[in-house]
Amino acid sequence: MRFTAFLVAAVTLAGAAHAKEGRVIACFQEVTVPAKYQVSKTMIEKAKRQYVRRNGRVELVEYPPVYKEHRTLVEPAHKVMQEIPCD
Repeated sequence: MRFTAFLVAAVTLAGAAHAKEGRVIACFQEVTVPAKYQVSKTMIEKAKRQYVRRNGRVELVEYPPVYKEHRTLVEPAHKVMQEIPCD
């Protein structure tokens, strides 16, 4: 009796699982879109030329300007669903 009840329950569950299957309409993957920033720069130090003693000689060395970068968040990082082919 116990085995018969188990067999009936197993067949019922298998039929219910099969009935819930549907057809695949589309496939997607989750893609992370990076954050977007607005960037501005402030000059800290101008470009300069300077004489430097090296290796027993005097060299004229040019140093580039120094900037500080200011970043303002425009759009935070988020995830989007990208459609992909179903294999």
